[in-house]
Amino acid sequence: MNPFKPTDRIWQNPNSFSPDEVLRELENLLRSNPDFWLKFTIDGRIVDYKPSKYLSISKDPKDFIGKYLSDGLPDYLTEIATEAIEYLNERRNQVFWKEYEYSVGEDVRYAEVRFVVLYDGHVMSTHRDITERKRLEAAFLESESRFLSMAQNAADSILIISSEGSIQFFNQAAERIFGYTQEEVLGENIEIIIPSNSEGKENLHDYMERSPSSSIGIGSELVAVRKSGEKFPCELSIGEFKTEDGHMFTGIIRDISHRKMQEAELYKYRNHLEDLVEEQTMALKIAKEVAEEASYAKSLFLANISHELKTPIHAILSYAELGEEKSGLSSPEKLKEYFQIIDSSGKRLLGLLENLLDIAKLEAGKMRYIFERHSLKDTIKHVISEMKAILEKRSIQIIFDQSGERWEAEFDYERIQQVLRNIFANALKFIPDKTNIEITKIEREFIPKMTKNYVRGIGLQIRDYGPGIPPEDLDKIFEKFIQSKQVKAGTKGTGLGLSISREILNDHDGLLYAENHPEGGAVFSLLLPQNRRDLK
Repeated sequence: MNPFKPTDRIWQNPNSFSPDEVLRELENLLRSNPDFWLKFTIDGRIVDYKPSKYLSISKDPKDFIGKYLSDGLPDYLTEIATEAIEYLNERRNQVFWKEYEYSVGEDVRYAEVRFVVLYDGHVMSTHRDITERKRLEAAFLESESRFLSMAQNAADSILIISSEGSIQFFNQAAERIFGYTQEEVLGENIEIIIPSNSEGKENLHDYMERSPSSSIGIGSELVAVRKSGEKFPCELSIGEFKTEDGHMFTGIIRDISHRKMQEAELYKYRNHLEDLVEEQTMALKIAKEVAEEASYAKSLFLANISHELKTPIHAILSYAELGEEKSGLSSPEKLKEYFQIIDSSGKRLLGLLENLLDIAKLEAGKMRYIFERHSLKDTIKHVISEMKAILEKRSIQIIFDQSGERWEAEFDYERIQQVLRNIFANALKFIPDKTNIEITKIEREFIPKMTKNYVRGIGLQIRDYGPGIPPEDLDKIFEKFIQSKQVKAGTKGTGLGLSISREILNDHDGLLYAENHPEGGAVFSLLLPQNRRDLK
């Protein structure tokens, strides 16, 4: 017996059904859609609507019919609709999209709306509540920043390894212990530091093949090799997480040479120095207990790191799985939304990776520069053009004297663009809408960091009208993974941009520093040598 009703398969062969049945089924689909939508004429008169229990606009939709948008909608939606009509009057075959905030009591929620011109000339607007998506994105950014800060500044070596054994992440502690830079080992097999013939309690390959549940919190003693060829005992703990490319492993490696020496001394004293006083024996036992407690603390840290990795990756995997499951059921618009979320999350991760690679290159002294004579004014204009959308959206202007001289100096055009981009992006986190960022030229002599002589300098002072920087943070903000105390919870950022910018200015034999303006706001000053031949 066929378990389906005839109309259950109407969309597989709509020509087999009457127009009334198709229209009735289409109406059922529209009514079951959780979105709120309005249909109105191009001059703004509302002709139809569909309410939604998931999104409220504080007015009864029954009062909309026949009214103009300005009479039927709240002011904030009227402004958006007016903007959409102006846009669609010139681009009828395109879609106008925007996000907005609305309130339900004291709760601030978020929604997105799409406007499109229908074949009959009417305009359809579809409103969808995206509050949960916004909260997920904020949690993702917070977890991403927290993990990177913990991993880079941890006392133990932390690695991320693919299922094939390829090194994907190598923190600063690992660089110190093994003598390699991150750039040297990324993509290399783990055997470069822990050979498969390691003389430990077990083989590395066997350890990684064990069930992750039996490996979490349990360290294995292996023999590792430094870049110099020196071998040393280490303890390795491994955690596992999944990505769309397969299994990945986080590894914490601790140099236990000192602990081994303590254990050897304890064995020697216990077996060969029977006349050792009891107090000395107890001191050695206490030292061993301290080492074991530290090992236990390390294992707990590994569990936390694994959790922090899963949280940001969950956003990408969840929508990828959801899209796969509903690929044959969801509308193209819904699938497009899933892909947009995945794309946005991936781009944020890519941007973070690029920052980490820049930090690695700068610290290794391998960042390449092309020093040529350029105009600082032209560089500013290029960066402003890139940020035009966000500046216009927030009604923020970047003001500087565009006439007269070109403000020329010798610098790497791409890297100074990166510095300006980072400074502007930092200012946009704090300043209110409808304000200005002011840029003025400065010319003075200064002593570059790597020389002892004064050189002629030219540069920029960039002032914003935000809350300023706490005095204790004026220099800290240029440290890696450090952000000002003015940063509010949920604000995007990893604390790398200003650190990278200062390193770039140092490599230019220039200066970058911050101060507070007497009348309010922060001032970032950058100085470059006018002629690099003055440095010789």
